[in-house]
Amino acid sequence: MHEILEESAKLNETIINSKEYQRYLETRSALKADEELYRTFKEFRKKNFELQNLQDINPYDEVHSLVREYSDMIHNSKVSDFVRAEQRICSLLRKTYNKIAEGLEFDDPNE
Repeated sequence: MHEILEESAKLNETIINSKEYQRYLETRSALKADEELYRTFKEFRKKNFELQNLQDINPYDEVHSLVREYSDMIHNSKVSDFVRAEQRICSLLRKTYNKIAEGLEFDDPNE
């Protein structure tokens, strides 16, 4: 187990030093530097998350309305740069997790 933890620490360092993570940090910092824009962005994300997680309804109209309401913020280059960077680092992490778990067999509790 010690060897796995050591390798995990190396992988963590590699991810921290990756261009994807560095770009994420740069774009997040640029977004946060504009306090009003960052506040509005977080507000939008929270509302969007809540709408996406409503049970038993299709939130299409509400999401469409939310996007119209926050259109200027959504099309701001700081926001779009950050969202793209965030998507890239999340994609890298998802691929990394999948590679780590590749070939591992576990019982499926739903079977």
